[in-house]
Amino acid sequence: MQTLTILGGGSAYTPGLLQALIAHAAELPLKTVRLYDIDAAHLAIVARLTAAMAQHAGAFKVEVADTLEAAIEGTDLVLNSTRPGGLAARRIDETLPLEFGIPGQETVGPGGFFFALRSVPEALRVAATMQALAPHATLLNYTNPSNIVTQALVDRGGVKVIGLCDQSDEDMQALCHALDQPARYAFRCNGLNHATWYSDILLDGKALAVPSAPLPPPDDYDEEHQLRFELSLQLARKNTGFWPNSYLPYYLFPKAFVAHARRVGPRSDVVAASLDAYYTHFEAEGKSAQPQLHFYRGSAGFGDLAVTVIRALASITPHELVLNLPNHGATPAFAHDTVIETRVRVSNAGIERLAAPQLPTSFYGLATRLERYQRLTAKVANAGDSQARVAALAANPLVGQALLAARMLSRAQDSYGALLPPAA
Repeated sequence: MQTLTILGGGSAYTPGLLQALIAHAAELPLKTVRLYDIDAAHLAIVARLTAAMAQHAGAFKVEVADTLEAAIEGTDLVLNSTRPGGLAARRIDETLPLEFGIPGQETVGPGGFFFALRSVPEALRVAATMQALAPHATLLNYTNPSNIVTQALVDRGGVKVIGLCDQSDEDMQALCHALDQPARYAFRCNGLNHATWYSDILLDGKALAVPSAPLPPPDDYDEEHQLRFELSLQLARKNTGFWPNSYLPYYLFPKAFVAHARRVGPRSDVVAASLDAYYTHFEAEGKSAQPQLHFYRGSAGFGDLAVTVIRALASITPHELVLNLPNHGATPAFAHDTVIETRVRVSNAGIERLAAPQLPTSFYGLATRLERYQRLTAKVANAGDSQARVAALAANPLVGQALLAARMLSRAQDSYGALLPPAA
């Protein structure tokens, strides 16, 4: 495992990821990190910065590829963190559903569906290129909606794929903050990405006891994250022994998120307004022999999961991680080949599924609907005709009706234009 390829290498997230890789360089069998992005200007800025960071640290070599094929040929690992359609499409993901009284979010609900229509074909193209030019490589998928993209890759076959999402760690860290506990935790989980339940939670070695009083969310949470945290607490009180993934409230309290979004506007506008400052910082530090990365997109721990997975894949000692992989008997709650998010053991010998815990009784109905939606969307996102797209979108619990799904798809054709791939 000598070469890692990062697709979406010009992203404002990449410097944080590279910082995490550099911090653990001594433990990683990497000699080269290869960056590729269709945004040549941003790629050049990020590549210059990260190459300077790696050189200053005496770590691996950072290089740039000018085509997808050059990026993948002969590589050992491919980390796909692309965003097909960019922020322009994300803004529509977040605003179009609001016209129909449905939460607008880039992974949950119709926004996630339209994101999948863009992400899945590109991910499958990456898989085909890997099969031809790097047949022994492993694909680490960070592209959203992670569950649908990973499901489509698993259904296609031909490449080794692992779906990544660090939301479970972020949720646990928020819980530790709220309870004024050290960020030392252990937990089990079961469900689908952004629709999981955590159980058997230990905070600093003690079993979680959900208090009846309000809990303060982390200081750096914006209003939307605060709302998700408050509603998660309500769900935890109703489901003793469980804590929900912080995205589950979108499905269970949709009106609250619609009202919030209509009041504050789309998150993508906030992100877009901040990007110039990131790249100005990246460009300035890239000219320094001793670059200092003061800020970047992503949380303080962004990239740690990818680094941990890479370390685990090269280690003789198994690492317990929460990943998105085909069920393969981990839980009777989902089909054998449905991609679930749960705890596994990872080493250079392979991946071992651990028995997943039970789900709250109240969640089984929603879980079944979400599984059907995930499987249908993974199938139609690459080759579905108009009728198949309507059926898949209607299967989303926040839509639920074919007539409504058809109206949304018609509106989407006008809103996205060329950003949305046409139906088969």
